[in-house]
Amino acid sequence: MVKITHKNLDKFVKEHFENLKNKLKEFPKSCKYSLEEVITAEPKKLHEIAEWAEGRKEEYTFMIGKYKNFTAKKKEYNAYDLASKLQVNVCPYCNINSTFTIKNGTRPEFDHFYDKATYPILSLSFYNLIPSCHICNSSLKGNKNFSIKTHLHPYIDSFDEVAKFSLKLKNSSFYYSIDSFYIELKTIDKRAKNIIKTFKLEDRYQNHKDIILELIQKKFIYDSSYLDELLNKYEGTLFKNREDLQRLISGGYIDSNEIGKRPLSKLIKDILEELEF
Repeated sequence: MVKITHKNLDKFVKEHFENLKNKLKEFPKSCKYSLEEVITAEPKKLHEIAEWAEGRKEEYTFMIGKYKNFTAKKKEYNAYDLASKLQVNVCPYCNINSTFTIKNGTRPEFDHFYDKATYPILSLSFYNLIPSCHICNSSLKGNKNFSIKTHLHPYIDSFDEVAKFSLKLKNSSFYYSIDSFYIELKTIDKRAKNIIKTFKLEDRYQNHKDIILELIQKKFIYDSSYLDELLNKYEGTLFKNREDLQRLISGGYIDSNEIGKRPLSKLIKDILEELEF
C-alpha cells in the first residue's frame, strides 16, 4: 500500500549487518553467498538467493532461532532498535493500522516477505523484514508464499502508483447514507491485485465508509470560495498553504510522499481527487 522510504536506509542496512554478524558465526562457509550478501541483499538479490536456497532449507533452519532471539526484548541490538530507526508508523501493507514503536513497549511485527519457514536463510535479511500490523502479518499473510514476481514489495514498489480507490454510488442518498455507496479498489497490475486479495483490502475498507461520507459532506460545505476565504484569513498562522488546509479539513495527508504518516491517508487522497476537492 505504501512504499517504505528513509534518507538513512543504506546506513541502517550496514548497521543491521554489523550488529548481527558476530551472532551468526555458524553461517555455512559453503554457502554460495556471503553472510553480508544475505543480510544486506536488496529485493532483487533476495529473490535470487531464495531461488538458490530452494531445497537447502535444513542447512539454514538455525537462522529462524536467531530471528526469534532478535525479536526478544534485551539491551543488545534487537527488533525494537530496527523498528525505532525505520519509523514506519502506519502498516505499509494496508495503510489502516498504526505501527508505532515504543521502546520495550510495542512495535510493528516484522513480516518475512519471503516466508522464513520456506526460506530460513532470509530470516534476518534487512529487506525481507517488513514492518507491518498484526492483522496483515499474522492474521492474513501468515506463511503465504510471496515473491517480487507475484506481489509488490514495500521497499521498491509503490502501490499508490498502480492502484486507486474509487467511490461507486448505488443511489441518490450517497450524501447522507453509507448504504448508498461502496468503495472499490481498482488496478490492472497483477502484483497489486495479489496484495489486495491477500490482505483483503477492499473488504476491510468497507468498514471506513463513514470517513468517505464525511468527505462527501465536506465537499458541499467547503466550496472553492469558502476555502479561499479560510486561506486568506489563516494562511501563515494556522496553516502554511492550501495543502495544509485540505489536510486539516479531510483528516488525512494528500501528498503521495506523505500518505504513510497517518492511517487511511491513501483512501482519503484518492477520494478527494475523485471528488475534485
